[in-house]
Amino acid sequence: MSRLEIQWPDAAAERARAARGRLIRAGEGLRARSFEDRLASVARVLSEWTRADSVWRRELERALAATTPFSQGAIAEGLESALRAWEPGAFVECARREVGPGALGEARTLAPYAWTTVIAGGPIPMPTLLSALIPLVVGSPVLLRETEKDPITASVLRRSIAAQDPELAACCEPLAFPHDDAAAYEILLTAPCVVATGSDEALGAISARLGPTTRFVGYGHRFSIAILGPRLCEGDLLERAAEGLALDVARWDQMGCLSAVVVYLLGVDTALAEQIAESVSDALARLEDSMPRGSIETARAAQLASERAEARMRVATSGGRLLEGRGHTVVLEADAQARPAPLGRFLRLMPVSTHAELLERLTPFAGQLSSVAIAGLAEENSVPDPRSSGDLPLLSQLSHLGVSRITEPGRLQTPPVDWPHDGLPLFTPLARMLQRDAVRL
Repeated sequence: MSRLEIQWPDAAAERARAARGRLIRAGEGLRARSFEDRLASVARVLSEWTRADSVWRRELERALAATTPFSQGAIAEGLESALRAWEPGAFVECARREVGPGALGEARTLAPYAWTTVIAGGPIPMPTLLSALIPLVVGSPVLLRETEKDPITASVLRRSIAAQDPELAACCEPLAFPHDDAAAYEILLTAPCVVATGSDEALGAISARLGPTTRFVGYGHRFSIAILGPRLCEGDLLERAAEGLALDVARWDQMGCLSAVVVYLLGVDTALAEQIAESVSDALARLEDSMPRGSIETARAAQLASERAEARMRVATSGGRLLEGRGHTVVLEADAQARPAPLGRFLRLMPVSTHAELLERLTPFAGQLSSVAIAGLAEENSVPDPRSSGDLPLLSQLSHLGVSRITEPGRLQTPPVDWPHDGLPLFTPLARMLQRDAVRL
């Protein structure tokens, strides 16, 4: 064979193969530990991250500011607010409720997978932190493929685990390689359980390469919205809703599935709609010093400029308002026609007259909606009317469209740690259950 014909082994694939072997061996020790022991160890790690003076959170803040487009102020606030909502006690209770011995009953046994691949996606660190910890509780070691948009979180997490429990840290191995390294991906996709976060296209490509017996848990593209109603004119409801929405938009520069991208104004008159637009724009402007918008890639900047220009023309010809700040855009549209969401703190406010019109506008997005923030709605939109002919109230209709969480403005990006992401339980999708029937021999 000539020198040109020599095929050197793929470095990332070799690292993945070696990590797989180590994890399979480490998994035997992990499963030898009791469920409560594993859970307590993971809960201690989580507690370290949720502490106000967490050294791991501070380290991650500095590292993300140096390697991602987010500003340090936005990173610090995003991590602090999200982790403040993660109660370790709620995590523990959720695990016990879903897969604890008491939850399974005497006839069922938890059957963890020999190892789990977690493919991180997107620039926001919260999903990476949680998705890497959950399999460890059920007894499955994790090969964690870092996302190129966040090459930091996985390694910081592993060191935080090692500081609490070196044996548990041996069951979590981060791995970085380019997205087009097919050989390395093939090793990852041999796992009996694969968890992935990313675009629908990316999840489809992963799913197509998996064997028929592989457990696949995918979290694809979602977006979140807000619905505001006419009661915002009461007391300080408008001020509170505007400040909350500004945080929902500014956190992580509107880049996650929990970011508000559009606000529907249900039964709101023109005067109040303009007040809402102005209040949200003012609240976003007040955040520009403490949480400045980060850098924006060229393609997204061009889309933002294009959508601003189109909105300017629509406002001039059809009405509405365009409010532009140093790092944000708020468009009060004259109608609720679906339009692009360029992100980068670009928010549309769309008027809808009735409950029926709102549902008509949302139905095309069934299955793509994640969370909804509501404020100022009339009672008949959330409470069943006994005089009705059986129609579901608005909140029930939203669940039929795939919405998995209802909250208030300001809390879209800070779900509790036990929130059923995309309507799925946290722990049960990542393990098998063994049923033992009574057998007479």
